[in-house]
Amino acid sequence: MSDLAAEPRGSHTEVRNAGLFFRRWLANPLQMGSIIPSSPALCAKIAKLVTLAEDEVVVELGAGTGVISRALLAHGVPPERLVVVEIVRDMADHLRSVLPGVNVICGDAFELSRALPERLHGKVGTAICGIPLVMLPLEQQQRFVDAVESVAPGRGFLLYTYCITSPLPYGKLNLTAKREAWTPLNFPPASVWRYRPAH
Repeated sequence: MSDLAAEPRGSHTEVRNAGLFFRRWLANPLQMGSIIPSSPALCAKIAKLVTLAEDEVVVELGAGTGVISRALLAHGVPPERLVVVEIVRDMADHLRSVLPGVNVICGDAFELSRALPERLHGKVGTAICGIPLVMLPLEQQQRFVDAVESVAPGRGFLLYTYCITSPLPYGKLNLTAKREAWTPLNFPPASVWRYRPAH
């Protein structure tokens, strides 16, 4: 897989992405978790953690304006093997326009068994979560964990977050946790955690 080719700072696309992201954050802060999109440094670290067998796909949950999606594509994930699930319709429409060839689903990450085509159940190499799960009650966190497990049994997921310690009470969720990456170059500084079923 190739290295990430980030867009130049100050580009028209970057400004448009930030504006769209900020409008969605104002509309629903609990869905977005941050007022600005993720930095190229964070995107690159996430992309390098992806594993993908020949018959598998990468599933991104809560893609926002698609900055991490573009990093995954630049890092070598074929567009036809990237599936993006975004609950906000105007964000999903935006993603379809800027990510040609990528499978964009307007659906609920907490209902993955319904949102994801059945032919892809059990074919998820890596699931990446951009949803601020730390802000949700334990019952909702468990619902998300169960949703991922329903389509990617035993695989777990990557979660990027602005928490230094684990944003999820993984013991209560029957998960193992490992902080795979940290970048001070993101604003605010961000970590990438990998969670897997403990059993």
